[in-house]
Amino acid sequence: MPPVGSVELSNEAGRVRSTSGRLVLLAVGHTCVVLGVIGAFLPVMPTTVFLIVAASCYARASTKFYNRLVSHRIFGPMILDWRMHRAMSRRSKAIAIGSIVVVFSLTLVFFLSIPWVRFLHASIGLSLIALILSIRTRS
Repeated sequence: MPPVGSVELSNEAGRVRSTSGRLVLLAVGHTCVVLGVIGAFLPVMPTTVFLIVAASCYARASTKFYNRLVSHRIFGPMILDWRMHRAMSRRSKAIAIGSIVVVFSLTLVFFLSIPWVRFLHASIGLSLIALILSIRTRS
């Protein structure tokens, strides 16, 4: 993979011309970056998904914010990897699935007692695992 920041992908997306459209995309992008950073510390929230959405919004609204995000030393490689390969590495899949299993299991055992809530929670966890498994694996 090329060094972070050396690939300009923001020109792939159609630019939004209206000021209000750009402001909405910037607001969504900023919100997703905040959620992605929170997700880096909370195992239940997905970091990469929020950052990919933020990059997509920034690519259509602001080259400056897009380049800042994909040049970030921690978050940039995840975004560029997804943009170039549209796949997850085996390691990323294993970490994501492992985190889901641990956190959802602990929640089921220690915090949920209502049967339908437990079923809903388990269903969401299994759906997330199925989604991750459905994404192409990059070796």
